[in-house]
Amino acid sequence: MEKQVVFFDLDGTLLTSDLKVASSSIEAIHRIREQGAEPVIATGRTIMEIGYVMEETGIQSCVAMNGQYVIYDGEIIYENPLDVNEVKALHEGSSRKGHELAFYNAENITVTAGGSDLITKNYERVGSVYPPIDDRLYLDETIHQMLIFCEAGEEAYYQERFPYFQFVRNSPFGCDIYPAGTSKATGIERLLTSKNIPRESTYAFGDGLNDLEMFQLVEHPIAMGNALDNVKKAAKYVTNSHDEDGILNGLLMCGLLDSKLVY
Repeated sequence: MEKQVVFFDLDGTLLTSDLKVASSSIEAIHRIREQGAEPVIATGRTIMEIGYVMEETGIQSCVAMNGQYVIYDGEIIYENPLDVNEVKALHEGSSRKGHELAFYNAENITVTAGGSDLITKNYERVGSVYPPIDDRLYLDETIHQMLIFCEAGEEAYYQERFPYFQFVRNSPFGCDIYPAGTSKATGIERLLTSKNIPRESTYAFGDGLNDLEMFQLVEHPIAMGNALDNVKKAAKYVTNSHDEDGILNGLLMCGLLDSKLVY
């Protein structure tokens, strides 16, 4: 029997509304691992933000920053840095429009200015603090992802002028930015190829726009009860919400977990 791999989005999926991993999810993940399945985090976040999740769940593999950085069992197997000149062009363009940016790699997050209401709200939303201010990080270090802090709809201006990036809204406060034509699915494909894992053995849980490509790639997509409608339409199964044991019930629904083993 081929090894089964289960990809878990974090916000709105593996994490509850209070940004914790439900005890039922932790137990379910331990159970599927005992049965030979491999759990993997697939998130828009970077590695430095999710250490507590990896520790609580025991998961050591992650498709991070929307597929731009992939580790398997703690080993880096793929990374896709942003082009410095393209980052510089966007930085200059966003400065002219009065929009701030965040720069991401595996070890650091910085933002281009202090005192921004949108930046404050964005990081409060994910239980974090205002990042350090450094608008030159991309000149000194490799960058894998950016965020732009803007109101809903304002990203269309940037999508038209910077077509080599895609701007995917992740909250009312801003959008993830990563190379056009890439996604969580890109990173997942790299992982599957590297470890010779067939798509027929893949499962994924998600709720948001940046999960759609992942759902199109894996064999068994599972949407959370709190997922966007178009994410639910793309799923094979729809489970309970992230606050109502959605991970546990989704693993039962798709047959990865035997109800006789749950107690």
